[in-house]
Amino acid sequence: MRKVQFAEFGGPERLTGVAAESPPVAPGQVRIKVHAVGVNFAELVQLSGNFQIPVDLPAVPGFELSGTVTELGAGVDRLSLGERVVALVCWGAYAEEVVVDAVTVAGVPDGADLDTAAAFPVAFGTAFMCLHHRAQVNANDVVVVSGANGNVGHAAVQVARQLGAVQVIAVTRDGTETMAHADAVLASTDKLAAQIADLTRGHGADVILDLVGGAVFPQLLEAVAWEGRVVTAGYASGNIPNISLLDVLIRNIAVLGEDIAAYTVREPHRVGDALRTCVGWWRQGAVEPRPPVTTMPLEDAAKALSMVAQASAGGKIVLSANSL
Repeated sequence: MRKVQFAEFGGPERLTGVAAESPPVAPGQVRIKVHAVGVNFAELVQLSGNFQIPVDLPAVPGFELSGTVTELGAGVDRLSLGERVVALVCWGAYAEEVVVDAVTVAGVPDGADLDTAAAFPVAFGTAFMCLHHRAQVNANDVVVVSGANGNVGHAAVQVARQLGAVQVIAVTRDGTETMAHADAVLASTDKLAAQIADLTRGHGADVILDLVGGAVFPQLLEAVAWEGRVVTAGYASGNIPNISLLDVLIRNIAVLGEDIAAYTVREPHRVGDALRTCVGWWRQGAVEPRPPVTTMPLEDAAKALSMVAQASAGGKIVLSANSL
């Protein structure tokens, strides 16, 4: 089989396609013939050498994929040969086939488009872990999602609704988008905290999921309700905000982090449970993943990541593994 790897840290230009032997399947693992791979900004961090989970070189980047199960390891009885699946991993998705722990794999709905499925695990897995596992959203909560126009944010608005949030407020750059699962869509402005207060009749947000950071974060922090929870899971603005611990103290706010890659390594069963729950909602028609805007050959991984780095992709890119 073939895979895309890098032997030195740097930028997308370090990626090369190479031939490799198929790895063996150990007990509890499955082999997947990869159909497509989702492209994420975090793969640029993997390439840079600054990723929080280290790896020996040469290394294969990539977190999420769709494909078909071709081999089952001993003890795997939840999946079947020929089943169409998605998987969420920490490293190694940029390949024609992968061997992964079965616990991080979920079957996809019948008839689901596998290109769209390849973009599902990171978005919905992250959203679920943020809102369910970290923030423990319940039916009495007002949830605000900042960065709701991105893939994770788009998923998070839907996940919040499925978790029973009493009110879901989406925050985007200009507030002009229409989101079926959101009660309101607001722009990232210096009036945001006041607008959230108005929409919640002065209560504020019980849970804020921030995927942006930057200049909007002080407005979000001001909008948090008494004993509210703030979950940070990314900094799309490129600016990591500083916060005043006094603000946290006087309103008894909980500030929580979420790193989906770390969960795939430390608690993979949680990742698998998250995927299977979200795929179940997809199967029921309760959530709708966003299809990719571009499908490119896996051999063009360097070009795809360069587009992500330059913010010129215009949406989610997936790589077809049938091209190598």
